[in-house]
Amino acid sequence: MSEGKKNRNLSFIQETVKQKRFYQNRMVQRLLWSVASGVLFALAAVAVWAVAAPRISFVPESSRVEKVTLPEPEEQPEQSSDEEEPPVYIMEQVSIELEDYKKMYQQLMQIGSQVEKSLVSVSAVTTDTDWFDETYTSQSSVSGLLVEDNGVELLVLTDYEKVKDGERLLITFYDHTSAPAVLKKYDKNTGLAVLSVNLSDISESTREVILYADIGSSKTLRSGEPVIALGSPGGNYGSILFGNLTSVSQMAALYDGNYNVLTTDMARARAGSGVLISWSGKIIGVIQDRCEVAGQNNTIQAYGISDIMGVIEHLSNSQDIVYMGVVGADVTTAVSELEGIPIGVYVSEVALESPAIEAGLQPGDIITSMSGQTVTNLKDVMAILMKCSNGQNIQVICQRLNKTVYQELELSIDLKILE
Repeated sequence: MSEGKKNRNLSFIQETVKQKRFYQNRMVQRLLWSVASGVLFALAAVAVWAVAAPRISFVPESSRVEKVTLPEPEEQPEQSSDEEEPPVYIMEQVSIELEDYKKMYQQLMQIGSQVEKSLVSVSAVTTDTDWFDETYTSQSSVSGLLVEDNGVELLVLTDYEKVKDGERLLITFYDHTSAPAVLKKYDKNTGLAVLSVNLSDISESTREVILYADIGSSKTLRSGEPVIALGSPGGNYGSILFGNLTSVSQMAALYDGNYNVLTTDMARARAGSGVLISWSGKIIGVIQDRCEVAGQNNTIQAYGISDIMGVIEHLSNSQDIVYMGVVGADVTTAVSELEGIPIGVYVSEVALESPAIEAGLQPGDIITSMSGQTVTNLKDVMAILMKCSNGQNIQVICQRLNKTVYQELELSIDLKILE
């Protein structure tokens, strides 16, 4: 074979093979494409999050149930007789014209009108059949007080007996708009109940009009102070009465505690309900007819707001209010020294079928300890029970008279709700 021909046949071997650039490599291209896609996706995610984050974070905040906390009742300042200054009497004749009375009542009406924004009318609707098997609907109404909202529900304090049988409950607000309600919790001992209304069922315009209760203190009141009754004190919703407190120291003996009852000189209607307010517009009492003070059967009486704050707060937070079922009285140091009996709570009555009677507690016993805590008065009993739950077992130590000597007994009581 000639040399020229040989060279032509082997010429391909002499060609130079060039290496591809790194970015032309298929594996490298796939890697770069993946990185670029990831960066673009991350940038898009950041942009979406920046726009949507405020709205997304708002959803759980608006639907989260918050605990309702009411203001602590003010304690009445103690003053010694040495610090009390004698009253100063100003003997000056002042003529009052009819126009002056008119102006005064106009001012009182303005106070009442402002507080009425925190009041509602509660309608309880029931359905039944008559003798002819025809269905009919009946409706009863009672006043309610806007306590607070928990972020999800609007909470309304009202009378349990008036709403317990309602198949449907309807709340009517100050601006005459309405919304459905449900019974959230109740305390049969005091006769108080809390209803709930979904905030989503209340229009924005109504929310701007209504007010929550401006709660005052019943601990600093004195007999003779002027008060205003609002709600349905005259039997019809929207009625308003003016009067004075006749007593601020009366107590109602209920199970496991005593509650302050304010009495007034205002005539009571048969179906009266609502609240008492001071001239400063503070809620100082909730009108009730469960505990009547002897000798004042026909006048408006109310729970002092300070004594039922714990009950309202428990019901608003959907917490159980349990009971033992005893009616008692405080054995003070003075009584203990005079009568020679232990300091504590004297049991005067034990309710039938109550946790106390099932555990063996008897009239005449003196409770001195509950759940390891010393008991000196009914306030201690109420405070301890407020921390307990339905079905909880507590140890109660009492002193029982055996002939002439008191003997210590330890009883185990299973608490429950009063039905």
